[in-house]
Amino acid sequence: MTTGTNMINVLTRFKAQSGKEKALLELLKSLVQPTRNELGCVKYELHQENEKQGHFIFIKSFVDHAAFEKHQNTGHFKRLKKEMPELIAQEPEIIILSRHA
Repeated sequence: MTTGTNMINVLTRFKAQSGKEKALLELLKSLVQPTRNELGCVKYELHQENEKQGHFIFIKSFVDHAAFEKHQNTGHFKRLKKEMPELIAQEPEIIILSRHA
């Protein structure tokens, strides 16, 4: 798969409500394999911040914006949007990145 200039890179940070860390982690983990199987997904990794319990970050790359938009319309992403509000302490922080070097 090529990584041209149209590739979109996204960081998404989640903060779990106190006591909901495991439930949020399990929900986020359930997205990993289905998303990696999507046409247009280049990278989809889930990380936990070392110094902050209950803080999770997705590092993801898609071949272009259309692939990213298609991802946001999948059943597993819609399930995340439905189940996430009761598990998070604040709205996720979404950072769209452009590669320069």
